[in-house]
Amino acid sequence: MKKFQSVRGMRDILPNETKSYRDLESKLMCSANQFGFKEIKTPILEDTNLFIKSIGGGTDIVDKEMYSFVDSKKNSISMRPEGTASCARALVEHGLNESINKIWYSGPFFRHERPQKGRYRQFHQFGVEFIGVNSYEADFEIISLANNIWSNLNLNPRLTINSIGDIKDRKNYKEVLLEYLVKYKNDLTESEKHKLENNPLRLLDTKNKNLKKILEDAPKISTYLSKESKLHFEKLLESLDNSNIKYLKDENLVRGLDYYNRTVFEYLDDTENTQNTICAGGRYDYLFETLCDKKIPALGFAIGIERLIEYADFSNENKDTINFYMIVLDVKDHLYSQEIAHLIRGISKQFIVSNSYNYKNLKSQLKKADKLSADYCVIIGNEESKKNTCQLKNMSSGQQENIHIDKLKNYIKDKIL
Repeated sequence: MKKFQSVRGMRDILPNETKSYRDLESKLMCSANQFGFKEIKTPILEDTNLFIKSIGGGTDIVDKEMYSFVDSKKNSISMRPEGTASCARALVEHGLNESINKIWYSGPFFRHERPQKGRYRQFHQFGVEFIGVNSYEADFEIISLANNIWSNLNLNPRLTINSIGDIKDRKNYKEVLLEYLVKYKNDLTESEKHKLENNPLRLLDTKNKNLKKILEDAPKISTYLSKESKLHFEKLLESLDNSNIKYLKDENLVRGLDYYNRTVFEYLDDTENTQNTICAGGRYDYLFETLCDKKIPALGFAIGIERLIEYADFSNENKDTINFYMIVLDVKDHLYSQEIAHLIRGISKQFIVSNSYNYKNLKSQLKKADKLSADYCVIIGNEESKKNTCQLKNMSSGQQENIHIDKLKNYIKDKIL
């Protein structure tokens, strides 16, 4: 019989890992909610043209990485490779784009990249989008939210930041950058030559050491920023300084998607890995124009969950919960055991109660409880069920007490909580 395996680049998240995902998502949600952001859920499948128009043709995502197919109606459909375009489409479709919106999302995304540690073809992101505010204060709020997340997670990634100006600024800069880089065309890889022809800006955030050396003497985008773009960026940096939020200006930071303008930023972990970005974002004031012919200011960021879990070294062990394991020695006492399990679960959301359905051999059930890392065992035999009691065994100390069901709640509150 054929042995089925997950598709290459897709991975199962098993029960010993899902706790880390849920704990992390809960902390991210908490921070976003505290800043007034509300959840949005968009479909996994979207019209392929949504991403072509928003992300831009010539990008790696559109040209190489999207999972696309033609449906029975001959429509080109794609599995979402990122979240911003889908959120913008949803707001426009439902007439919500005329007001200020602060939204967050979390879920799976799909890109046909070479699988490697921390990067999968199905991956998970948490993102926020802030729509409707043009001023630098919105940029500051988004970065403050990211910093609040790091504080709650007890992390300190490095913030790198840049301004890539507006459309006219970038047009002027592209011309001089192209003029500079074309002299080194023979030193570029085929992929880099393709970027040079389509959008030389995308060469600035290269990981290639040879190209990095070439770019050392390249013209800087800051020289070509308009007065308005410069002022916007200066005010943002001033706010970060006044709030003691540390950052590093990086003039080669551009972000790879067409819809970005003005402020762009990344949070990097402290490794030397080429894939060390755990959070990235910026302004995209021109995205809505491509969807509804209206210029609506917007910005946001996305966090890669797999990379953040790896960076944060989240323990798979459940530190916040207490595990009880129900050991019942006779099947006739099952309902009685469930009464006690219900009582324990009602005391605190921290309590997890698992059941054994073995009904024999106390020793083997205790071994199973130990294997499952139970903190306490609730043991019910014939005598316990007759007298409305249970044995409560502390698996760490070995201490065991006989407790009446009427006193169990107060006992657990006093001794365990």
